[in-house]
Amino acid sequence: MTCIVALKENGKIYFGADKALSDAYTMRKISYNKIFKKGKYILGYTGSPRLGQLLEHVIELPEPPKSGANLHFIVSSFIESVRKGLKEYGFSEVDNNKEKGGIFIIGIDGEIFKVYNDFQVSTYENNVICCGSGEDYAEATMEALKDIFPPKERIAKAIEIAGKFITTVTQDCIILEA
Repeated sequence: MTCIVALKENGKIYFGADKALSDAYTMRKISYNKIFKKGKYILGYTGSPRLGQLLEHVIELPEPPKSGANLHFIVSSFIESVRKGLKEYGFSEVDNNKEKGGIFIIGIDGEIFKVYNDFQVSTYENNVICCGSGEDYAEATMEALKDIFPPKERIAKAIEIAGKFITTVTQDCIILEA
């Protein structure tokens, strides 16, 4: 499991992720990152590492429009590219005509978006998006510390606190900024 935290603040975006791979019984620190930059994007994923491997190394992501990424672009061009790639490389599941992918966060052009298993895309008024087993603790921490710590410190604290309460999240983290 995982804790990914994305924050949009003052025209910048910040992503943080813990450094563990776990299941119900074990946890191992990983040598790769669950957040990464790819072209103009920052992405972070939860669940199967295969999702992140495909997003980072295999799937061709579309060039965002010159006017900047927006919900329409993400829902249409971006998601269609990801869906096709996940299907082509055997990651997607289809059950009763419902396609299932994975959960991940996209940062582009100062905006952040969350993609759910059914490829629904959301963005939130509080400019914070979290995913993974530690997301509830992380999101509450981000809200509680919003006027106390600058972005990178706030994200590190959110992951640290999630790691204190969720056995599938490590307190070690990496943070990226764009």
